Amino acid sequence: MDQTTESKNKERVLEAFDTLFNKRDYKAAEKCWSPNYIQRSAHIAPSGEGLFDLVKRSFPTLEYDAGLVGYVAGT
Repeated sequence: MDQTTESKNKERVLEAFDTLFNKRDYKAAEKCWSPNYIQRSAHIAPSGEGLFDLVKRSFPTLEYDAGLVGYVAGT
């Protein structure tokens, strides 16, 4: 059975977050984020580097747990 595009995208997002936040494999995570990524949180520098720096500075016990991954129409 073929996976839907939505299902494949969810899988990619979960893998990207697990790679960055849980495994902290920054080299592998770089492949998941576009070099043009814009981080829009006020407390994080506005780039992929800002997001990665946030994770690097966080507590080693911090982990990401995906409670709900879904599709928001029009985004």
